[in-house]
Amino acid sequence: MKRQSDLNAIYGILSKTYPTFENSDDPWMANGLSSTPFKSLVSAALSTMTTTARVISAAIPLYEKVDSFEELLAMDDEELRSIIKPVAHYNRKVRSLKKMCRQIVEDFDGKIPNSREELLSLNGIGEKCSRLIMNFQFGERTIAVDTHIHRLLNRLGIVKTSNTKATTREINSMTPMRFKKHAHEWLIQHGMNVCVARNPRCNECVIRSRCDYNRTTVGSCCAS
Repeated sequence: MKRQSDLNAIYGILSKTYPTFENSDDPWMANGLSSTPFKSLVSAALSTMTTTARVISAAIPLYEKVDSFEELLAMDDEELRSIIKPVAHYNRKVRSLKKMCRQIVEDFDGKIPNSREELLSLNGIGEKCSRLIMNFQFGERTIAVDTHIHRLLNRLGIVKTSNTKATTREINSMTPMRFKKHAHEWLIQHGMNVCVARNPRCNECVIRSRCDYNRTTVGSCCAS
């Protein structure tokens, strides 16, 4: 099947083009946002609809104050609000973080649950965050999909989906197990740095020969 052979080739190329997060200067890793299970989950919860730079601005001072779900739950709401103000929807996230911490303390003995189903039961944790945690904290081979990866896979023609949920389902079904551990890392780096939302850098793209967007949009423009 052509889509499958294209996908395998794409992973092969991207794996030689981009380092994994742990072997790079990725700012998320460099600033320790996933250095403990607690930080990993809270950072993921802060990151929704927010740039990495803003998450870092909020997370660094937060982790200087607290390093457990119990401590975060006990923090004064106004203090928490002032610290996480750089992230989007910070008022809502104060409430959401407190509810999540209470669930973890009361229902899971203060530890992050180690199944996607239980993670999804936590307030403020959605499909993307649950898969990130399962992959990076618990070693489950699964691919988290955000808007960058959703856009990239649709432009490539690997999927033809209208939302990240459908893309997550399809790409996890299609991706061979040997690529799943690092697929998110390769895809998101390419989506954020080359296959950007506006004016994608197709001339710099190492996988343009496998890309529907390049063939039908860029190629047709050049031909005319």
